[in-house]
Amino acid sequence: MNPLSAPVPGETLAEAGERIRAACPILGATATNEECHTRRELITDTLDARGVRPGPHTWHTAQLLDGHVVGVFADSPEEAEIDLTVWWGRRCHWVIPDPQCQVLHEYVPASNRGATAGAPRFPVGPPRRPRDQFAPTPSLLDGIFPEPGIGR
Repeated sequence: MNPLSAPVPGETLAEAGERIRAACPILGATATNEECHTRRELITDTLDARGVRPGPHTWHTAQLLDGHVVGVFADSPEEAEIDLTVWWGRRCHWVIPDPQCQVLHEYVPASNRGATAGAPRFPVGPPRRPRDQFAPTPSLLDGIFPEPGIGR
């Protein structure tokens, strides 16, 4: 284990992410392979030291404290939070598993994504939850017709 990833008593995930970011800064315009590898090692070691066990590797959507809605593939919400804090340099306001990217797409429609699109900011608030766009057909008919044999 890297000494920089040793747990600090009472430290939150956000504080751990800030500590990792400060310990392993990106020195140029883009991160080198070594900088990426070192940050990933520190993140993994920090999660292991906290006993965070990997779950399904899936997309997680988050809102940062500055209002940006972003996401990352991660094995747990904890990994997503620390990963986003390390790479974006901002703490997360909320993080939720979003395997079909429904929450992400609600905030950032396909027409607003891409390399040329700016990162939009939104008012900081509670996370939206994935939801069905339409009610299932059988539920639309509930209660309209009496069931056969009832009340006769």
